[in-house]
Amino acid sequence: MNTRIMRLLLYLSFILVTGCSNTDPSGTNSQSNVSGGNAVIFNPSTGEIPLPNVLATAKNTDPLVGRAANTPMTPPDALNYINYYEVGKTSAVAGLNAPVYIRFSSPVDAATVTAANVKVFQLTPDAAGTENGVLDFTDVSGLFDFKYTAGGTDLFLFPKFPLSPAKRYLYVVTNKVLDAASGKPVISSSYFDLLKSKFELVGAFAGLEAIRANAMAANGTDIKLSGYAKVMDDLITKTAVTKITNRNEIALMGRFITTGAGFVSKDAIGTMIPVESALRAFALGVMPTGYPQGLTGKTWFTPADATTNLNTVTVTTPAGLTPAAYWTAAGAGTAPTSVASVVTGTINSAELSIDPVVAKANASTMDLGAVTGAYNPAAGVVQPCRDASGNLTGFYYKPSTVPFVLITSTQTTAPGYGKVVIFQHGITGQKEHAVAVAGALTAQGYTVVAIDLPLHGGLAVPTHTTGDVWSQDFLAVGAPLATRSNVQQAVFNLNRLEFTMQTGGFAAQGIIPSPSVDIKYVGLSLGSIVGAYYLAGNTTMYGTDSSPLPYNQTSLGKDMKGFLSVPGGRLAYLLQNSPAFSASINAGLATKGIAAGTPTYNQFFQVTQSIIDTVDPATMTTPLDPLYPSRLAYRIAIQEAVGDLVIPNDNTRYFGNALGGREVLGSAAAAVAPGFKQLGYRGAATARIPSSFMYTLTGGAPAAKIDFAAAQSNLAATSPAEGYFQFDQAEIHHSFLINPKTASGGAPTAATGANTTYAQSQMINFLLRGVVVDPTPTGVAKPAAAVQQIPALNYDVRLPPVLKIFGY
Repeated sequence: MNTRIMRLLLYLSFILVTGCSNTDPSGTNSQSNVSGGNAVIFNPSTGEIPLPNVLATAKNTDPLVGRAANTPMTPPDALNYINYYEVGKTSAVAGLNAPVYIRFSSPVDAATVTAANVKVFQLTPDAAGTENGVLDFTDVSGLFDFKYTAGGTDLFLFPKFPLSPAKRYLYVVTNKVLDAASGKPVISSSYFDLLKSKFELVGAFAGLEAIRANAMAANGTDIKLSGYAKVMDDLITKTAVTKITNRNEIALMGRFITTGAGFVSKDAIGTMIPVESALRAFALGVMPTGYPQGLTGKTWFTPADATTNLNTVTVTTPAGLTPAAYWTAAGAGTAPTSVASVVTGTINSAELSIDPVVAKANASTMDLGAVTGAYNPAAGVVQPCRDASGNLTGFYYKPSTVPFVLITSTQTTAPGYGKVVIFQHGITGQKEHAVAVAGALTAQGYTVVAIDLPLHGGLAVPTHTTGDVWSQDFLAVGAPLATRSNVQQAVFNLNRLEFTMQTGGFAAQGIIPSPSVDIKYVGLSLGSIVGAYYLAGNTTMYGTDSSPLPYNQTSLGKDMKGFLSVPGGRLAYLLQNSPAFSASINAGLATKGIAAGTPTYNQFFQVTQSIIDTVDPATMTTPLDPLYPSRLAYRIAIQEAVGDLVIPNDNTRYFGNALGGREVLGSAAAAVAPGFKQLGYRGAATARIPSSFMYTLTGGAPAAKIDFAAAQSNLAATSPAEGYFQFDQAEIHHSFLINPKTASGGAPTAATGANTTYAQSQMINFLLRGVVVDPTPTGVAKPAAAVQQIPALNYDVRLPPVLKIFGY
């Protein structure tokens, strides 16, 4: 049927349902004034709805019913899985960093796409969490960046900062957005027009009634979620805030609830704890009397029984292995004189990427090592296991081992001697890349320990032998629950490494708790992304479960410190916008009929971000309670490589700003990380900042939140103890921390060697002194001395030309 005729029939039906009224006294939406065809797209019958949206998970059906094992979950499947199994069918699945995605049928006037005309509200329900009363609206439109390209039909509203978890939001497109060609207001779709009815929809339109009407609680009395009719009524009732006076002003609206999947119920009464904390508690397990206790479903440490003690290492060092031989095998040239020995071996851990179909069929058994097909990194999900009373006891798993390399120092009188640095390599890399920082670290006495990321190096699929395929497996594009699980697996392995060290498992290698081991963390690229999740999870909590959670600035200052080189946040869009990755990903998606720039493509990334959002570094910056700082405050230094072609600067800055830039939101947000600033170069009256993006409020007005980095030559400096530093020297590139090659991969030059020296000098000063320094000539009396020889590793960050897309 002709679409114009269909629209006319629907319009006439709408008039008959609603009756004549004067709800549009201005005549704005009279037929002579509307755009005549530029509708905000909304068609639930075909799934064409704006995202995020509670309608996307409205069915609440079990996604595992009828599902075959070994089937990776696509983004829509994964969204339903999270809703059904992780957030109690509440539709709390929207990403904290994911955009609102809205489509128009024709281009609109870009000047009218503003926060005044497209609004976002945070909704406040009744005290009991119901929506029986009139909703309260807080206008948070200013907290979003509007991305609309003139001539296009796609509108994205990206949060400037991570949204709060498990909160209710509403977005509204008003008729003040104008069509580009005619200058007239955009209109609602035929389906959305019907939802403006004040009366029950029946007959041919009965299918829309579930959207228009309220969703009731199980008792049949309380309103669980207000339907579109009540929301419109409430918007008009609260017109002083919403500025909406009648239904005809609403061209589109959508509801979403931010994800609660970052938390897991600890016990039968529903005490919620972060998933990363629960993973750490499982890695700790049942401990002897006098030790902190973890989850009860697994015992790793039995010091009185060597046959069952799993906090031990198995040494696999080849006979006669010397540092020289190891460096040669790694393609790293000559071993530094500060390296005393190289030890290889394995620690005990557990594979947590368990096929949910298999786990459901074996629900009473947590250890699924004997069950064929249980471990499945493509189709697996990290899943909690509970006892009969509903208490969290652990996570479904398959026993495993993780290979490590340990490099010791000859410098027994150096300040780092007896201390440990965990180095986590980047995407496409492997644990052997620790040799690139080992010279600098062992020169200061540190022992360096490194493990492979999941599906990399010694943990790779046996037939997958190159870095490009390792990265393809880890990223698991198309199966975002697998991606999320890989980050969680990486962090679980790090926790197992840490606890093995802290309980004496590495005593024979010189790592002896007295009473504890001093451990710090260095990450590169993906290792830094994983590091943010790891550090957030190993925050020390004092006391019992309570609100607010018992940690503060003082306790955070005592927790493990992390030096994060070139991390990034908003991970799905990091991949979409990465010059190194996007062509491969787009080529892979195209083979599945998902062409770049299409609505399906945009929906793919929006939902992917929502699913992996709970492990996103930016999410980790949000405090667990509004009264407390971020768990990453007082603990990290971030390096940015200006012009990075792997992790775009915008994504690194988004992560940094999520931690340090929230002061612009007001006094409550000022406590998130007051000391985390952009740190600039010395040598002038004001700090030189290559690109300013972090702000605070001074006298109520935004002002750059910047400071000088410390002078490397000032050994008495104690601040800044955290911050964000941008390297903009010629030939700076993504892996400059470990690789002195040129940006194009050419042989090292004096300039590129200096760049890596600067990066590692900053690393050493942060680890040893707890300060972030300007390591360049502007921050020292003379150029920084070389940090021993830095090998030019064969480290090429790339994906296969056409990426494998999982789940399709």
